[in-house]
Amino acid sequence: YANINVGVSILPQQTFVEKIGGDKVNVTTMVKPGSDPHTYAPKPSQMIALSKADVYFPIKVEFENAWLEKFIYHNQTMKISDITKGIEFLDLQTAPYEWAGLFELEKGQYHWHFSKVSGAYADPKMKFLMLSMREDGDLIYDYKETAKNLFNNSKVTALKDADILNKKNTLYELHFDAFKEQTTFTLNIPKSGKYLFFTEHMPFEFKNEEHYFKNMANADVKAIITEPKNESAHHHHEGVDPHTWTAPSNVKIMAKNIYNTLCTLDPTNKTYYHINYLNFLQEIEETDKEIKNIFSPLPKDSKFMVFHPSWGYFAKAYGLTQLAIEVEGKEPKPKMLQRIIKKAREEGIKAIFTQKEFSDKSATTIARQLNIKVIKETPLARDWSQNLIKKANAIANNN
Repeated sequence: YANINVGVSILPQQTFVEKIGGDKVNVTTMVKPGSDPHTYAPKPSQMIALSKADVYFPIKVEFENAWLEKFIYHNQTMKISDITKGIEFLDLQTAPYEWAGLFELEKGQYHWHFSKVSGAYADPKMKFLMLSMREDGDLIYDYKETAKNLFNNSKVTALKDADILNKKNTLYELHFDAFKEQTTFTLNIPKSGKYLFFTEHMPFEFKNEEHYFKNMANADVKAIITEPKNESAHHHHEGVDPHTWTAPSNVKIMAKNIYNTLCTLDPTNKTYYHINYLNFLQEIEETDKEIKNIFSPLPKDSKFMVFHPSWGYFAKAYGLTQLAIEVEGKEPKPKMLQRIIKKAREEGIKAIFTQKEFSDKSATTIARQLNIKVIKETPLARDWSQNLIKKANAIANNN
């Protein structure tokens, strides 16, 4: 019998497939060591190898969003088997709002319109927040924490069609009139200056023909800057943490999914796969036991600091808290960096974990200020078990 040709996204998956498939599988791994799985682009040689693949195992890492469709297009007989099936995903610490816009407004009244699109509102209601900016014209970035806190922790003031929004720092909930094609709210701007609006949904989801924000003369009022910058950047329901393989309990689920798929594709070798599968489960158990052992002397809810938040499942599995430096996928700005340094000092952080796949500029800045070390780790190592044990030791030794 010919071997099963398997395509996977990252190195730990290659290990999982080879542990169960043994010498009956040929594995092609897309994201090469040291590459960033968020932005990786496959080489022509990899595309050729994939054109011969019998199965591809996606694991929900970001590069699959751009490439999985293309892989399927180039090889339409290839089976797609999601190895994360049955895993409970953690949410990324995403913002509770989807859009922010900065406007320069004259004192007076404005209208914000919400229209039905294809006969219905994108949502029957939406949270809406107005903040005024300080004179020194800071960035949207500096108000994100305030917005997040108000969205998450404050009581809402409900408004309906034709109502007036006139309070800053108040979280409104706008209710749209199901009997009307358009619901309009009036914004009262008490004095000229820069204003920030944060909305739970993208404003253009409620845009039919005309622009959503207008002055009393019915002229469009455009934002100076918005986040996200363009309308296509719609991050509605994608906020899950893809780094599932950092928790042994999740790898058990993956192992079962891989085993089932290999048996379906190659039933003749079912017994062979079964023996390997049981051996691998044993290895996962032992890895988990060893990590629990390493962490047993640590106080409950110990914290560790990372640049990129790759260790959320690992932290949850062992009762730890991961503190991330990266803010919404970006290096923090100087002001935010100062806040992180203060937090690290308060928590008595002794080391910062970075990844060779990402820049460690801000981590080095923090480490220098606090006189602590920077430790390069990766969740993408091929030797999954040893890598997790190594990570556990590094956290325990720097706590």
